[in-house]
Amino acid sequence: MQIFGSDIETMAYSAKYISKIADIIDINMGCPAPKVVKNGDGSKLLTDLPKAKAIMQAVVENSTVPVTLKIRKGWDKENIVAVEIAKIAEEVGISAITVHGRTRTEFYSGHADLDIIKKVKENVNIPVIGNGDIIDEESAQKMFEYTNVDGIMIGRGSFGNPWIFAQIRHYLETGNKKDKPSNAQKLEVIKKHIELAVEEKGEIAIKELRKHIAWYTKNMKNSSEFRAKINQIESKEELLENINEYFKSL
Repeated sequence: MQIFGSDIETMAYSAKYISKIADIIDINMGCPAPKVVKNGDGSKLLTDLPKAKAIMQAVVENSTVPVTLKIRKGWDKENIVAVEIAKIAEEVGISAITVHGRTRTEFYSGHADLDIIKKVKENVNIPVIGNGDIIDEESAQKMFEYTNVDGIMIGRGSFGNPWIFAQIRHYLETGNKKDKPSNAQKLEVIKKHIELAVEEKGEIAIKELRKHIAWYTKNMKNSSEFRAKINQIESKEELLENINEYFKSL
C-alpha cells in the first residue's frame, strides 16, 4: 500500500497500522498533483531533504514490512536531488526506490530522463526501479539496458492497455511479441472493468469509467464519436448497451 504525507507523526502511525495488512509500504514522494503538493506532500518533499529523511526514518522504524520509496528526479531543473535522496533512503533502511525521470515542474511533459535513473542505480546498492515513458516492449527493454535498473514500473502506459504487463514480460523473456488483444478480448475486459467498478463504488463509478473506456478505444474506428456519446451516459445499462453496439459496428 502506498502512503503520502508530510506530518512525521501521522506517517509513523500510518506505517504501524498499514504494516498489519500490507506486504510492502511505499512512500510516495513523487506525486506532482497540485492538491497534494500544496500541503507539502508528495514531490514537494524533494525540496526539504531533512524532512524527507525524518519521514522515511519514522515509517521504516514503525513498519514491520519492507518500506519502498517513489520519487521524481527533483522539484525543478535547479533542484535535481534524486541521487542525494536515494542515498538518504538507503541509509535509513528503505528497501527499494522507484525513480520517475522527470521533475515535478515537468509533470508528464517532454521525455523521462534515463540518465538520472542510471545515476541513481550507480550510487546505491538497494534495488532501483525505473519509471517514465514505458509504453511498449521496446521502451521497457531500453529502460533495462540503458539504466541497468532492477525492475520497471509502468504507469500511464497501462491506461486502456492492461495487457502491457504480459506483453512486456513475454518480450523480455522470449524476444518475441505477443499478439495484440482482439476486439472481442477488449470488449470482455471493458465489461469486467465496468462490473468491478460499479460493484465497488455503485453507479457513481460510471462517470469515472468514461475516461477508461476512452483509453481502451483510443485509435479505434470512429472512436471519437463513440467517446462523445458515452461522455453523456450515467447508467450502467446504457453504457453497456452503447459499448456492445460500438464493438458490433467494428
